[in-house]
Parts: sequence; structure tokens; C-alpha cells
Amino acid sequence: MVSASIQRFLPEEKNLILGATGLLGAIIFKELSRVSETQGTRFNFGIQDGVELHQVDLSDLNELKSLITRVSPTRIINCVGLASVEECEKRPEASWKLNTETPWRLAQISSSLGMQLVHISTDHFMSRESNPRTESAIVWPVNNYGLSKIESEKLVKRYNPNALILRTNFFGHTVGSSRSLLDFALKALNSKEKLMGFSDVYFSPVGATQIAKFLLDPRSKEVSGVLNFASKEVITKFEFLRMVARRRGLDQSAVIPASILDSDLRVKRPNYLALDSTRLRHELGYSLPTLEAMLESEMETIA
Repeated sequence: MVSASIQRFLPEEKNLILGATGLLGAIIFKELSRVSETQGTRFNFGIQDGVELHQVDLSDLNELKSLITRVSPTRIINCVGLASVEECEKRPEASWKLNTETPWRLAQISSSLGMQLVHISTDHFMSRESNPRTESAIVWPVNNYGLSKIESEKLVKRYNPNALILRTNFFGHTVGSSRSLLDFALKALNSKEKLMGFSDVYFSPVGATQIAKFLLDPRSKEVSGVLNFASKEVITKFEFLRMVARRRGLDQSAVIPASILDSDLRVKRPNYLALDSTRLRHELGYSLPTLEAMLESEMETIA
């Protein structure tokens, strides 16, 4: 149910979602389409919820600008990115083009046309202390994925100071694939396979639907710069996977604790990702459900 205040706020909006067939983009597209005009772009799928999406070459500045000018949205939501850490390491140029150059172009275009830009960033950085990091904490990358994302934040802030940059780590259900952590875990658990969970990797994840709900709220229009969109709860990957098993009534003992230091991952990753969501809660007065409640909500969409 959308509140009356949100209904009054949203009908004047026109949203353009870049990457409307990805996990997060599809969820945002579905939620925003219910209350306001929403269009999206695609990579290799033409339809989303019965709506034909625009195909655009994101590497072509003129084509991208032509689309945005033609659609004339009031808000652009960038969900496009090369999220595979391994692929970013193998294909640094592709990582840079999708994760850095595209947001940079969007920042320039949205600023010149007076449109709000929402750019989805990541928590995939390192910092000096293993405490939930604030938006102003000094962070640095340890791989090409992190490098491309942190540089995109700098360029977006420089070329569109009014843009909103959401640092987040989300989970959800992907229809027709197992691209997300949640889908991967459930596939293994339902097959009664053993599942290794890192007990030394900490994060503060949120349900993907919660990001969409935040973008439905008027307060998402009142904030700019980097904003941590994260759970108050800090949890290890091992604990999260056990929570998934418990909420689904599956065998928790199938999740085995492991160390990222002993894994066969070839690309170095940060092991402390937790974000401090004080700004979200105190400055904006926006509260998220508990992690268990968010997990239950996302799993309700899974048959």
C-alpha cells in the first residue's frame, strides 16, 4: 500500500531505469511502475512486466543522450554495472566502461538537463578499521571492481553534486537464474549440498525490495551525495546463509563455516564491508525492517 503523501508526490515523476532487467533494476522497475510513469533500458531482454524496454549502447554518448532527451525523465536510476569481481579482473576495460564511464556520462547529462540521478554503488571497499564505516570514512579498493566503483562515485559527485549515490549490498530473488547470493544459497540447500559460508566476511545487507521502497519515498528526493543504505545489523556471510536455511526450514548444518583466506577465490576481496546507516536513520528519519524481516519478504517471491 502506497501512502497518500507518496501518491501525491509520485504521479508527476517520470523514471528512467538503466538496467531494468537485472536483479535490482527489475525490482525497482516493478515497484515504481505501479505509481508513476517508468521506462527502462535493456541489454538482451526486450520485455519487463509486459513493457517494452529501450535498447541502448551505453558506450555511445550521443545515443545515450538522445534516449534521455527523448524520454525526458525527471529521475534517472542507474542499475547498470559489471558486478562480477572475476569478470572485472579479466576485463578491466569493460569494467571501467560500464562501472565508471557510464555513471560519469549520466552525471553530465542529468546535470545539464536538470534531472535527478540515483547511482547504485557498492560496499566493496577496504577501510582502516573493522567498524561499520560512515559515508565520510576513507576507503580504498583491492580489485578492479572496487576501483571502477569508487572512481565512479568521485566522477558522479564532481559532475552532478545533486546526485544520490547509494552504497549498498543487496539480496533478492532473480527470476530464471541464480545470479544472487540468495538464489545460490537456496539452490544448494534445496539440493542438500554442503555450502561454505565465510565466517570472517562481515556485511550489512538489505533486501533489494527495500531499495525500491526507499525510491518511492519523498525523502529519496531530498538527499544527495553518498548515502549508506544498509541494515543496522552486521552479520557474517556464514551467519546470513544459516539464516536463509532457518527461514526456509532447511538444514542449517549444511552451511559450513569457512575462512575467505582458505578459499579458492583468485581475486582478492575485502572482508569487512559493513556500512554505518546513521545518516539514513537520523538525518532522513528512515528506518529499515530487521534483517530477518527483509529476508522473509524477499523469500515470499520464491515459489
